[in-house]
Amino acid sequence: MVQKLIQENADITLGYWGIRGLGQPIRFLLISANVPFSEVRLGVLQDGTLLNKNKEGEDWGSVRATLDMPFPNLPYLIDTSGGSPVSLSQSNAILRYLARCFDFYGDSETDRIEIDVLQDEAYDFRNEIIDTAYTLGEDYAAVFEQFSTNTLPHYLDSFETYLAGRDNKNFFVGSRLSLVDFVLYELFWQMTLMVPNSITESNRPTLFAFIKAFEKEPRIANYLQSENYIEHPINSPWASFA
Repeated sequence: MVQKLIQENADITLGYWGIRGLGQPIRFLLISANVPFSEVRLGVLQDGTLLNKNKEGEDWGSVRATLDMPFPNLPYLIDTSGGSPVSLSQSNAILRYLARCFDFYGDSETDRIEIDVLQDEAYDFRNEIIDTAYTLGEDYAAVFEQFSTNTLPHYLDSFETYLAGRDNKNFFVGSRLSLVDFVLYELFWQMTLMVPNSITESNRPTLFAFIKAFEKEPRIANYLQSENYIEHPINSPWASFA
């Protein structure tokens, strides 16, 4: 069984696990675009109760068989707003598709190049986070120590320096939200929980202010208070950092 959140007049359906993970930046983008969208959340019952790891796999198997796309994967997106449905997977491809549809891909070719570079850098960072979060058992402590001591400062300091050098420090590119802001906010927010005090007003003030500014965006602020917003889990509930 999966949890289905159906919105009236929604042409877009997002399918993903009932966690934040790769789905959260996509949710933030759709919310910011003020676009109604339905969700299929796997690994949870209709009331939001989390299933165990084995049941997760059964959910995905049943949904995957229904998807008419060349590379079915999670997350996936189906858009029926045009003449023929658009069906795609891969989170970065989904983000870029929606950014083109709803004008979150900058205002110039220079902006788009910056967005692409930052998006790839963000996903290098995310891969390091995931490698750590999904290290299980007694190995986790050593991997976490390496991550928090070396890997995390490398990425956060790089993003801090980049953003601090910009005139408009509320956004990573241009003077308004772009797709990379949704991705980076999610990673920075996660790090405030995974590694407490990694982003504070004193040690990385620009990233700290960016998080606060993002959360004050009116549509984002409303979403953070809505019943459909996922606070936890961030990763699968069986991960070392969930």
